Amino acid sequence: MFVERSAARIRLVRTLFVLGCLLPTLGLAGWAVYRHSSAALDPLLAAWSRSVGLAVTVERVERLRPAVMRLHDLVLEDASRRRVAAVAVAEVEERAEGTVLRLPRLSLDRFAVVRFAAASRRWLMEPVRYPRGGVVRVDELVWQAADGERPLGGFRIELVVVEAGRAIRIRREPADDDELRLRAIRSSDGLQVEAELICERGLPAELVAAATGWMPRFGSAATMRGRLRATVAEGDAVGDSPHWSGSGDGVVTGVDLAGLAGVAGQVARGDGVLRIESLSVIDGRITGARFLLSAEEGTLGRGLLERMVTVLGCRLGPASGLQSAGADWLAGPAFPFDEAAMAVGIDRSGVVVEAAGLGGATLVALGGQSLLDAAGERIPFERFAWLFAPTATGMVPATIPASPRALEVLSRLPIATEAAGGRF
Repeated sequence: MFVERSAARIRLVRTLFVLGCLLPTLGLAGWAVYRHSSAALDPLLAAWSRSVGLAVTVERVERLRPAVMRLHDLVLEDASRRRVAAVAVAEVEERAEGTVLRLPRLSLDRFAVVRFAAASRRWLMEPVRYPRGGVVRVDELVWQAADGERPLGGFRIELVVVEAGRAIRIRREPADDDELRLRAIRSSDGLQVEAELICERGLPAELVAAATGWMPRFGSAATMRGRLRATVAEGDAVGDSPHWSGSGDGVVTGVDLAGLAGVAGQVARGDGVLRIESLSVIDGRITGARFLLSAEEGTLGRGLLERMVTVLGCRLGPASGLQSAGADWLAGPAFPFDEAAMAVGIDRSGVVVEAAGLGGATLVALGGQSLLDAAGERIPFERFAWLFAPTATGMVPATIPASPRALEVLSRLPIATEAAGGRF
């Protein structure tokens, strides 16, 4: 009888051990294996991809604590599988109100800014497709300029979802007055995005140009300060380039004259300052603007001077040595200058290039004499676009568009009140 009771007790203990210890342990081990397997990770990555509108891949995931994960080798790609951004380490926390993402370092180039700007507009305008909000904290944002990295400090990005609509707020850390606000507003005219940028500490000009869909060649060292208010309507875009309407003012320092001249296929050297006294844009076209461009010391290629004479109607001054530009004159070296200052005004009737403070009609001065004078006449848009069209030396393009660059310039200028002639 003693043996029978002992055997029964042993079987009972073994059963309890299997039920109470072994099975839960195996279950937890299996759950742990599943949590670190692709079967569990793939749905998570798919959900994140849907949230940001970009393909998300991760090499490895650490579970730090409930609802908190550390991601290793996080990569974001667009629909063409081109890499938008890559982060070595990131932490994600899932909360009831949304996802909190912390990035110790985020490096952006022009392509990444364009893609993130497009993803932001989609998030604002497509709430059904992208239902969740969240917060992104970047300890160090780095701009990948052509000549190297430019650290910009910390940033906080808030994606807010409320009944009244949606909003994105980007501000510096620690907080100051500089910020970018984007709001999705629905009215009788449909859904539109309102944007307001306040930038007093300065941002890389190329970054701002990429985010707004404008790509002037200010140079990698150029910094922009100012204010901008704009709106864009739902569907009012070509690809990833929205047709903004709005106004702004500001200043761009460290402008590379070589980059500006290179847009027209010409040569210049020096650093300038571009003051945007006023700027008004409707549907991606300038309707009114006034810019002041100034520089101290540099060089201007003779081809650029000739183009300003033949296209813009400017006049060569005494410092040029000639009153007209012939083939022999054009073959000479670039002209140095001591000062340059010009104002460019744009409205629906054309473009005007005027002197801006060097005395008389002088645009560029050398050794106390004028190198180039302004004509002061109003220039039709088609003629102004010739400035950006390639030509043989001493020749002026006969028709527009003569190049993709000239066509792009025309697409940014106002629609003329009267069609100007395509020839002189």
